[in-house]
Amino acid sequence: MTTRIKKKRKLKVRNIILLILIIIFLVSSTTLVLYYIDSFKNKKLNNKLVDEFIIPTNKDSEENEEEEVLPEFTIDFEKLLKYNDKAVGWIRYNQDKINYPIVQANDNDYYLNRSFDKKYNQLGSIFLDYRNKNLNDRNVVIFGHNTSDGTMFGSLNDIFSKDFFADTNNNYIQIIDTNKNIFTYRIFSYYTIQKEEYYITTDFKDDNEFQKFINTIINRSYKNFNIQVQTTDNILTLSTCHGSSGTSERTVIHAKRLI
Repeated sequence: MTTRIKKKRKLKVRNIILLILIIIFLVSSTTLVLYYIDSFKNKKLNNKLVDEFIIPTNKDSEENEEEEVLPEFTIDFEKLLKYNDKAVGWIRYNQDKINYPIVQANDNDYYLNRSFDKKYNQLGSIFLDYRNKNLNDRNVVIFGHNTSDGTMFGSLNDIFSKDFFADTNNNYIQIIDTNKNIFTYRIFSYYTIQKEEYYITTDFKDDNEFQKFINTIINRSYKNFNIQVQTTDNILTLSTCHGSSGTSERTVIHAKRLI
């Protein structure tokens, strides 16, 4: 009797373990499928936005190519703002792997899991920190998810590739605001760091505090870009997760506005 009871208990435990493993598999599979569905929807929407709202210019002359100047572009903001009135600009970087509208909400949570059409999507949107008054602040902070499919800010992983910045164009980021002003930024610092509030500071009490901030983020950089940054400069900060979802580490890029 004792042996039979022990066998039954072992069988019961084995069945419970098997059931748990099946549940884990089903949950993981469902999560993965839902992610890829959201990824597909997000790509489809963003391709539509690029096709409908970017207006190409005819200024890609041979002279521009020789000078390695980033191509100019403009956005049909009249149409774009009808699609989403929370749009504040458009960003292009990394050979147009980053080529998205920028939105802003009343907090930094709303667009974490909402696409540009305001529908739920795990991949979210590219969004401006809610504390920024506009793109002329001393430190303009823009967030995006580090996605596994390389969309949104997923391609920022490229900056860690050898000789990435040897390509001159990879040193520059372009943003156009809703008044169709085109701003070009030059990268002067990039690094990874544990999640913190310091590098996303948007308001500084005086020039001394801002200078200290500038010195800190320059000293953090993995590369010395030999670019002078002053308190009269406007800084752009891009922030995304470094690694898989849920990580506490961040990939950060800082660039100063040239024009």
